[in-house]
Amino acid sequence: MKDPTINDRKLDEIIQQCKNRMDVSYYKYGAARDNFASGRVDAVGSLELCLDKYKATHNTEYLLDVINYAAYRIMWPAPGDYFRATDSAESAGTDGIPINFERG
Repeated sequence: MKDPTINDRKLDEIIQQCKNRMDVSYYKYGAARDNFASGRVDAVGSLELCLDKYKATHNTEYLLDVINYAAYRIMWPAPGDYFRATDSAESAGTDGIPINFERG
């Protein structure tokens, strides 16, 4: 990682926590492909539910679910979804002022 403030080990732990939850979900809900590729479960709608739950409780476990639902949507995009790298001009922006914006 280029950013020395990102702890690689912690990031690996977060990814492993996400994978662990995916494993549990397989037994609880069935194969992810069967649920998301078919549109049976809306990954973005589910992500939004988890984000709302996080905002209400501040339990970061819900943020792991947010990560997973985003990953599911990327793995099994809905019709019309696409990936195209964007630059700063098309950024969604940030909620707050990044430190480098104050320096420049």
